[in-house]
Amino acid sequence: MPTSSPRLAPPSTPLTPPTATPARQASVPAPAVPRSPVRAAAREVLDPAHLRTALRLTSVDATLVAALLCGASVAITLVIAATSGHEDLAGFAALGALTSLYGRFDPYRRRAALLASVGAILVGSILLTTAVTAVGAPTWVTLAVVALLAGGMTALCQLLRTGPPGATIVVFAAGAGLAGSPTFADLAPRGLAGLLGVAVAWAVCVAGFLFRPSGPARLAVRRATLAAEAAALVPDDRGAVGRARDAVAHARTVLADDASHRRTRATALRLADELSGAAGTTAALPPRQTLRATARASLAAPGWRLRSVRVTLAAAAAAAVAHVAGFGHPAWAAMGATATLQGTTTQHAVVRALQRALGTVAGALIAWPLLDAHLGFWATAALVVALQVVTEIVVGRHYGLAMLTITPMALLMTSLGGSSEGIALDRALDTAVGAVVGILAVVLVHARRRPVPQSAGRAAA
Repeated sequence: MPTSSPRLAPPSTPLTPPTATPARQASVPAPAVPRSPVRAAAREVLDPAHLRTALRLTSVDATLVAALLCGASVAITLVIAATSGHEDLAGFAALGALTSLYGRFDPYRRRAALLASVGAILVGSILLTTAVTAVGAPTWVTLAVVALLAGGMTALCQLLRTGPPGATIVVFAAGAGLAGSPTFADLAPRGLAGLLGVAVAWAVCVAGFLFRPSGPARLAVRRATLAAEAAALVPDDRGAVGRARDAVAHARTVLADDASHRRTRATALRLADELSGAAGTTAALPPRQTLRATARASLAAPGWRLRSVRVTLAAAAAAAVAHVAGFGHPAWAAMGATATLQGTTTQHAVVRALQRALGTVAGALIAWPLLDAHLGFWATAALVVALQVVTEIVVGRHYGLAMLTITPMALLMTSLGGSSEGIALDRALDTAVGAVVGILAVVLVHARRRPVPQSAGRAAA
């Protein structure tokens, strides 16, 4: 552990006094021609370096426990659904169990609130699209509802800073509500099945508070310490310094949450002292930040409105293209566009598009023989659980490789509640459409720039 604290702020650039210029040489500079954001984005999208980035593996840690918790949630839910005589609703129950994917490294009280909120939205999405379909609404209306859900959930995830998987799971659930030819009589069974999955996921993921209540805080401090030590070795590396700053900020947020509860307060204060010595930060912790406070603080942050609009437009366009093309599940195209646009930068979005499109095609080829084998319920359920666990171990390391298990897992889960004929091809085609439309949205949809008044330009000159 270093004796001196690493620099967690980017080095400041010294200000050099301007050289005096004779008055006769002074001139008003010509106004700069604004660069087209569409051209700039297109140039960045076409950068061949994205292909190399898409092939690169990422180093991650602490994935096994999160994977096992998700797998346990899905497994328990499927067993309950089947043993209660509702195998036809097992897919909706498993969808509810995917709530366990959210907030995996959050402190327990925050995660409990987050899982309850996301679970309510997920079940509400199933009910909404089921009701819209049951009322006999035109296809364009149902797909518009899916697109609005995608954009709305993207905004919420940005404001709450949930991290992965973002809005993708909610769009998956909304698409499931469109499946079959539901009537109003299907609302209660589908909703209760989804609620079962949410309840199981909540119980499984929060149960750790009974046995190791400070687990998330210990992990956050360990990660922050390692990141700070790495940044101290290369103080001029802005990437390393930025990662260290983010890791320390997250650790302090987790510790603040734990410090506000009597059971975890002592451990949180001790860990705060350790973090202070390792990262050179103050040992005093900020106030605990609830989900509502997080959302309120994020309202002023730039970018979340643009991302929400992009996702809404891209999801609607992708679903429309898939529907006109005659693909069987246009909501999956909306999900593909949504997943692509969960990237925080243009490079991230392009890399996700490449990995998702190519990985889904390969994953569909893996799923095809499994679907054609018409496995029984228990064999299918076992495969779904196993694939889900492997997915959560792999996805942080390489999103494209994870698609090799995500795709057959999702298709097998879909087959639990209906026909599996042709869904592998639909998945590949719909995902490819969604990825392409998502990239087009990155290129074409930008925030409106406010013109600079001429008087301001003359004053600056």
